[in-house]
Amino acid sequence: MVLNLESGTMDGNIEGRLENVVVRNSNHEAKAGINVAPGATVDGFIWPEGGQRDEDRALYTPDGGNDRLTVRNSAWGWMVNNGAYLDKPPVTMEHCAAVNNNIANVRVGHRDGTDESERTVIRNSLIAVTEPVENDDTNVPHSRGIRLRHPADLLIENCWFIYLDVDGTADLIELHDGAAGSTVEIRDCAFYNDSDGDLVRDKSNGEMDVTIENCTVAGSGSRAIEPDYDGSGITEDDSVNFPYPSEVTGYAAADEIAGVGDGIGPWDGSAGSTVQEQDSMAHTLVLHAAAENDSTIEPTFTVDGPVEFAGDAESDSDTITDNGDGTFTVTSVLAPDELDSFRFDDSVVDYSLPADATVDVSLDGTTTTFAYLVGAASTADTEDVVEVIARQSGELNYEFVVDGTAELHETSSKVTAGNGDSITDNGDGTVTVTGFTGNDGYGDAYIVDGSVQSFSWDPQDYAFDVLVNGNVVDPLSFEADSTDDSTTDTSTETDSTTDTSTDTSTDTSTDTSTDTSTDTSTDSTDGSVDRPHLVTIDGTPDDVTTYTFTVSGSVARDESLSQATDDGTSWDQIEDIASDGKVVGLVGSGVDAYRFSGSVTEITVDGDAAISIQRDA
Repeated sequence: MVLNLESGTMDGNIEGRLENVVVRNSNHEAKAGINVAPGATVDGFIWPEGGQRDEDRALYTPDGGNDRLTVRNSAWGWMVNNGAYLDKPPVTMEHCAAVNNNIANVRVGHRDGTDESERTVIRNSLIAVTEPVENDDTNVPHSRGIRLRHPADLLIENCWFIYLDVDGTADLIELHDGAAGSTVEIRDCAFYNDSDGDLVRDKSNGEMDVTIENCTVAGSGSRAIEPDYDGSGITEDDSVNFPYPSEVTGYAAADEIAGVGDGIGPWDGSAGSTVQEQDSMAHTLVLHAAAENDSTIEPTFTVDGPVEFAGDAESDSDTITDNGDGTFTVTSVLAPDELDSFRFDDSVVDYSLPADATVDVSLDGTTTTFAYLVGAASTADTEDVVEVIARQSGELNYEFVVDGTAELHETSSKVTAGNGDSITDNGDGTVTVTGFTGNDGYGDAYIVDGSVQSFSWDPQDYAFDVLVNGNVVDPLSFEADSTDDSTTDTSTETDSTTDTSTDTSTDTSTDTSTDTSTDTSTDSTDGSVDRPHLVTIDGTPDDVTTYTFTVSGSVARDESLSQATDDGTSWDQIEDIASDGKVVGLVGSGVDAYRFSGSVTEITVDGDAAISIQRDA
């Protein structure tokens, strides 16, 4: 989904998941910054233009605590008051790009209730300053790369740093005196430095335990490393290829950050694909060998159609074999903690993985498994793969009813049904699936032949995801499917409620600042609910957009602003579901409008409709 900033400020609060959002245009009013709570996940947030208003930052942590914040596959540039200001909870940041942000491109550290012994990890990420940085009224241009501001156990691994000789540069890694007592490990990183900034500066006067292992440096600038350290340190190597932000994040829009491109610093086109080359095939598949693997492994996968090397693959070791029947088999050679990537148009039909090693798989920026990719291809015509995955610790109990059949399934070592999960035949053509799971990232999987009629769970405030064929869906939408079956055939309703949160189609929103700020509205004196805010979904001719959103207060359709066009598609005539703070809807060439109180806490859009969120409209 693309959010176009035309007014206001880009702010809000994320306590669950924010996925696949590209923000276009720079900020209009201070103060930008999405508040991300401990335990939240940001996966695919791209803001190329950033903000140049007072106190603008892309991401900010307002609270501490030991629940881990995860930021991946994201990029931000041109913020004037820290790019990612994440110095309270433990953080895992991976496959991110921070370019030309003032103060610090990434600021981390543990405080406000977070144990200092918790580990923050920054890996497989790009940090760059290539043009003079912008600043606000409270700061001068002084752009650090990664800044450790408070005590923590910090690991920086497999990252790339590019600092050119421009105004406003500072140290590439700064260990602040406020972080005295920290343990810091920097390994397998590549530095390109034309600036006077230290590669690693220690302001704590040696009050940190620092390890630097297997890193390289190129460029004409400083080689200074201030702290005493253990490990092999940093060696000169000008042969390292530095990736573009698109190659790191999986999003072509990340290369649109000003100051990125061929001929800038070490980027000469040899590091991998340009944006145009990346668009030559539809899908990008990334393999990551776990750092805990004992040795180099050679996973394989077969695609029904041509395959090409992408940015992280090595043509002298990785191979692509034409099988002579229209399929191609890829063999990837992966050392521990190494990445390979490939591009193709069609589907994965077979694979082979070593039994004694772990390989992470990502397709188009979304974590998946080969088992799912192959299983989804073989069952796409008649069956769905349904997964229930916990996003917190503790036990989740759930139950759903299928008009058809269901069977236990496995999509990964962490997502497999069977232990305490059961399927009961109700004797009326339906079955009831009963299960439980727990712990973040673990869950159950089922193959469902038919339609899910209802879904319930306990406790109600438990954080979890339901995925259908790899796409996150709203479990309450199953009841909408069942309710509307009396007027609409099953295939139509499946299309109208399936949530494809991995969609990245272009959206032409007119006012889309992500607004989850605190709302103080109350019921009016006559007993009616005061809903001062407005969400508008403006459809496009001959196309259908499905959407869901949730508010912290109440929501109701605004009939006076909604339009169901008689000369448009039949989709406009279908009744949307709006109750209990949640909306499940679809729009064709018409307009859907809703009044709400409170704040928008979650929104998912699949299609090209323009989404507008207006406060006090």
